[in-house]
Amino acid sequence: MAVEAVSDVKRLSLIVVLGAITAIGPLSIDTYLPAMPALAQEFGVDASDVQYTLSVFFIGLAAGQLTYGPLSDRYGRMPILYGGLSLYLVASVLCAVAGSVEAFTVARLFEGFGAASAPVMGRAIVRDRFAGNEAASVMSFVVMVMASAPLVAPMLGSALLTLASWRGIFVFISAYALLGLFILRFLLAESHPIENRVRDHSLAAQYLGYISLIGRPPVMLFLICGSLMFGALFSYVAASAFVYISEFGVDRQLFGLYFGANVCSMLLGTWANGRLVRRYGYRRLLGFAVANTQACGLVLLATTLTGWGGFWGVAVPLFFLLATVGIAGANTVAGLLDLVPDRAGAASALFGVCQFSVGSLTSWWVGALGGDAVAMAIVMASSAGGAVVAYIGMLVWGIGVGQTTS
Repeated sequence: MAVEAVSDVKRLSLIVVLGAITAIGPLSIDTYLPAMPALAQEFGVDASDVQYTLSVFFIGLAAGQLTYGPLSDRYGRMPILYGGLSLYLVASVLCAVAGSVEAFTVARLFEGFGAASAPVMGRAIVRDRFAGNEAASVMSFVVMVMASAPLVAPMLGSALLTLASWRGIFVFISAYALLGLFILRFLLAESHPIENRVRDHSLAAQYLGYISLIGRPPVMLFLICGSLMFGALFSYVAASAFVYISEFGVDRQLFGLYFGANVCSMLLGTWANGRLVRRYGYRRLLGFAVANTQACGLVLLATTLTGWGGFWGVAVPLFFLLATVGIAGANTVAGLLDLVPDRAGAASALFGVCQFSVGSLTSWWVGALGGDAVAMAIVMASSAGGAVVAYIGMLVWGIGVGQTTS
């Protein structure tokens, strides 16, 4: 599959546009984090019930990406983005007017399904235009732009809560969806031309092709490694509001600042990856990322179990742990799509479904263990440990260093 030449100006424009579109996912998650205790209070439910609304959003993201991948390989990227964002807009409005936690949960499921079109198409569009370490570099900068949403979203959510109830947050999210549709119409062109689309198999055969992808050990190792690193991140996302606000008594307004500091850590990591990956390669930097995450996860587990350091005993290892989560995401995507460049949509979807399935599972696991700092640390350290095992498997298989093999 040919990769087109892209000028520096078009490269920057693409990074900004894809970053803004894919920010819809984290914006939908992080903006309402400060409102989670208020949601539980208004609906008269436990904290774990509100945490499950995050889990079903991940389920929707996973199911949506699984659906969209082969469709985009067959019909192009832009129709999928238009349809997905339109569904996301309708579901966000339903979230804003929900009268019960059950209705809110169902709306969040469909909101996630619609939002799934952005990340899966974003990754595929990057692979349509770039390859190898260059794709990893561009993906890092896309992630950096996208990560600006988690940087400001909790603070924005806290500010909106001072002006309106939690419903105002979803009114804002709906408005952002309209902006996303505007961006698609005027600023983003189709990257998957008709001559490159999959036409020699039926659509059903394309969906069955997921099985052949899963059956390839190198593909599975990248999927497992990237998904578990994502699970470590979202065990933090699921627990952060309750750990900071309920457990350590942080003011709701200050929560956004602490959350933003950790997002800055991720931004620095992804920025560094975008600059360094052309020199050192995505496989080597992926190894650094999983090793650092595991080390910090074990430190976090020790401090939460012993209570050593109190609030800062939790905040400091979290800061350094999250710095390398974004590095792992960009580099696992690049490695996976290098294996199957002719099926970028399906592979991107499979990566997304694995990521968000693990994200849903780890969010649920944190809630099941009590939703506190210890529960968060257990899940983060366990997820990082699994990612380390997967990376070791890459080294054994011969894809951890040197040229990628299939």
